[in-house]
Amino acid sequence: MSLHEAIRAVATDRAQRPIRCELQVDGVAEISASFRRITLRGPGLAAYTDPLPADAFRLSPSIPAPRTRATGDQTAADPAAGDRVARVGVARAGVAGVGVAGIGVAGDEAVPARVAGVVLSRAFTVRTFDLAAERLTFDAFAHGAGLVDHWLRGLGPGAGVTIVGMRVEFAPLAVSAATPDPLLLVADGSGLPAAAAILAALPAGHPALAVLGGVAEPDRALVPARSGHRIRWVRRDALPEAVRTLPRLGAAAVAWVAAEAAQVRIIRRHLVELHGVPRPQVRASAYWKAGVTMDDLHLTPDSDVTADLDVTADLDVTADLDAAAEHRRAEDTAPSRAEWDPEALEEIALP
Repeated sequence: MSLHEAIRAVATDRAQRPIRCELQVDGVAEISASFRRITLRGPGLAAYTDPLPADAFRLSPSIPAPRTRATGDQTAADPAAGDRVARVGVARAGVAGVGVAGIGVAGDEAVPARVAGVVLSRAFTVRTFDLAAERLTFDAFAHGAGLVDHWLRGLGPGAGVTIVGMRVEFAPLAVSAATPDPLLLVADGSGLPAAAAILAALPAGHPALAVLGGVAEPDRALVPARSGHRIRWVRRDALPEAVRTLPRLGAAAVAWVAAEAAQVRIIRRHLVELHGVPRPQVRASAYWKAGVTMDDLHLTPDSDVTADLDVTADLDVTADLDAAAEHRRAEDTAPSRAEWDPEALEEIALP
């Protein structure tokens, strides 16, 4: 079974039972110069029964739903409650004139915060998961600016969040101890948590080479040191060239790539055309696009950028996402279109 077939099989199964739940922040720890490890806990995680390395989910702030007011025999949302906090935190985040739809009063149901009518969220990778304790951890990279980063920097124990998932990023069925085909991981800082999770989950002694770009020295501790693994650190802009100059990998190899969109296109081309890795054995994901932030995507839902970057992907629940992204997802998942179509990235998940 190819890597694509293994991922698709799991994704198809999970599509029947997506996870969407309210969780609470259980702890926050600074683990390096650029990363914080955040622990979430809650009974909603009981539905996450099939964890895989590098599983991804969307995280957004949870806030109480609008307080209701009685209108005769009916109950209606109180619009004044939303107005009172419509711009909370925007000035501090440095984005003028954009309302954050959130309710600061008690309610029976938590709902994600919105910016300009679009849910404020970001995708993260599951680092560890404990089903018995109903607890997961993820590593958050400090991008440094924007509404989401401002919110993440303020997260502390007791904060409420919403998660939606789980998106399949890697399937161990494609690489096993019985068939130790060489595994290549290519990632920049945005894909470092996912690459680290995959390396940690590989069978003991399974050969792997990780080419990691633009990772600061203190952040390299996120990658576990294991027998049979080789780690090559390069500059972020040197990732495509580093892949191009590797010894030829051949048809038995499996490759996983997560980096900037333009670099991912070049790296995938090198893997298929120069190294002879079959397309179904290459998982290539654009985790970000140069010059575009998640805030840009959320604040311009009808832009060409949003249409180009499909933020819905395999398993995301799309009810809260913009129409342009949903249209793009429909095109990319049409039965007539191969998911490894060289004209477009197979899957795009933005951190």
